[in-house]
Amino acid sequence: MSTLKYVVGFLTSTKAGIVVMVILALLSLLGATIPQGGSEQAYVDVYGRLWGGLIWTLGISDIFGADYFTFVLVLLCAMVFACALKRLPRRIRLASGRPLIFDEKRLARMPEAGETVVDLELEEAALHVVDICRRRHYRALREAGHPGEGIFASKAGYSRYGSFILHLSFIFLLAGGLASTRLGSRYLREVRVGESFVLERAGGDSTLVRVEDFTVETDRRDRLSDYVCEVTLEAGDRILLRYSIRPNHPLVRGGREIYLVSYAEDTARPEAFALSVYDSLGVVVAPHVFAAVDVKNYIEELEGSIQATLGVLPGVRLFSDDGGIQSYMLQRDVLPAEEVGGAYQFVVMYGVPAVLVTLEIVREPFQGLIIAGLALLTVGSFVSLYLSHRRIWFIVAGLPDGKTRIVLGGGASRNPEGFADEFEAVRRALDELA
Repeated sequence: MSTLKYVVGFLTSTKAGIVVMVILALLSLLGATIPQGGSEQAYVDVYGRLWGGLIWTLGISDIFGADYFTFVLVLLCAMVFACALKRLPRRIRLASGRPLIFDEKRLARMPEAGETVVDLELEEAALHVVDICRRRHYRALREAGHPGEGIFASKAGYSRYGSFILHLSFIFLLAGGLASTRLGSRYLREVRVGESFVLERAGGDSTLVRVEDFTVETDRRDRLSDYVCEVTLEAGDRILLRYSIRPNHPLVRGGREIYLVSYAEDTARPEAFALSVYDSLGVVVAPHVFAAVDVKNYIEELEGSIQATLGVLPGVRLFSDDGGIQSYMLQRDVLPAEEVGGAYQFVVMYGVPAVLVTLEIVREPFQGLIIAGLALLTVGSFVSLYLSHRRIWFIVAGLPDGKTRIVLGGGASRNPEGFADEFEAVRRALDELA
């Protein structure tokens, strides 16, 4: 029992909480200052053998995935949860209870107090007090057995739970961030337009992601508008989905999100060549034709189809209508007739570079925890900052002449100025009864 008491005392200690948060802040500062994910030699080159080796040995090179960083986060979650539970019973008592302080001296010492005499009998006056409170959205309860009669009015008692909701939101956010860091994944894939890659999914299933096209959109004034990457998801011979990935609109599939990060021109491996075709004597046969890589394009002047190839050196294959296949090297200039080794010469005018798209595949499990944490943070902040628990006590006592004396006092958990105005409105409503 003493051990449990010590553990609870540690988890709810303010000093221990400050120490844990300072440690977490220092570790986060190291992670933000020192580049993450490098090799040991890279850290040695930048920071020297001593400090570089220490960074690598202590795991500072991947501090957000280190076990000790996870331990500090889990400890902070436990401390926040313990503090929230410790204060919850008191919050419940304050929100739902109605302390019996129907004593004129105690009411007179409250932040707001007053009294009035009405020309009504006690029962009728009590009913009017309850009606006035309920019209102002108070929950009014009558207490018998006091000098006269006591009435307790309460509004927005749930605002007492604002701090508990905030504590709970921090727990959800920390737990969701921890789960994403430890169980999630994030990596980049560079894919040429027309090529594909395998997207592994939970349960061992896999889907083929094919990049069909990439375009840069502009508006009516020819200004950059958006980047669009057209992809298809395929399973076997079936197309499961066609989707346009934009920078702020990822493709979500199989628990993973595919983001468009960047694009570049792959000049090392063009997707097509613009060619001029000459015969062996240097006479122009076809002045301007396109030869796509691994795609046949029929050329009427050659009575066949040509297809560019990217082997050790770029070349062209000519598929004649009679069934023959000839291979030619691409040339930069027209050669003399004695140096030509075939019927044609294919001279490169320019290459059409392929588009290389960089996609980021992100897996962040338990995102629901983060969404729930953000929702609770919004609700808790609103309840804590904009709502206040307002309570008013009334002592309704009959007088010998048939009139009734009403003594009232109350207070609010926050925004005393606003409560003062409301209390004054209630008192004026009682004065009107007089």
